Amino acid sequence: MSSQQVPFVGNFNFLVEIEGLAGESSLVIGGFSEVQGLGSQTEVVEFTVGSSSRIHQIPGKTRYSNLVLKKGVTHSNELFNWRKTIESGELDSRSGSVILLDHEMREKTRWNFYDAWPCRYDAPQLDSNGDSISIETLELSIGRLERVDPQGDENLPTNEEVLQPEGEELA
Repeated sequence: MSSQQVPFVGNFNFLVEIEGLAGESSLVIGGFSEVQGLGSQTEVVEFTVGSSSRIHQIPGKTRYSNLVLKKGVTHSNELFNWRKTIESGELDSRSGSVILLDHEMREKTRWNFYDAWPCRYDAPQLDSNGDSISIETLELSIGRLERVDPQGDENLPTNEEVLQPEGEELA
């Protein structure tokens, strides 16, 4: 057996950052138990040229999956309040990151999302006979997603740069 380290990273150490939702001390928004929807899909547009029977394919519109965040209910209602803002008809889009950590809690990769707003909120299922943690779910519609790998890239943006709205200076 080789003494080389396995290059894969587990899916259980991660952080979620959302612009403007964690107070001034940190950008991390509590302990999420699950994150789903880090993906995109591009339509395939088919066409033929002239009377040719050969079908050509080119990329069409790209769509991003909704990001689904699940976390244990705490005394903080920041995520719920963000959703209520949207329900009242006000657009409140934000940027954020999902950060994958290795076994030593070092950042291995991050997915930055932009123009996100909560399109769905689900309160936990309650059961008087249950013994599990109450989990709330927030689903975000996102406008763009990118993956950033920090290994060997000294020019990575800082958390503040990623979360900074375009055209605004950092305080």
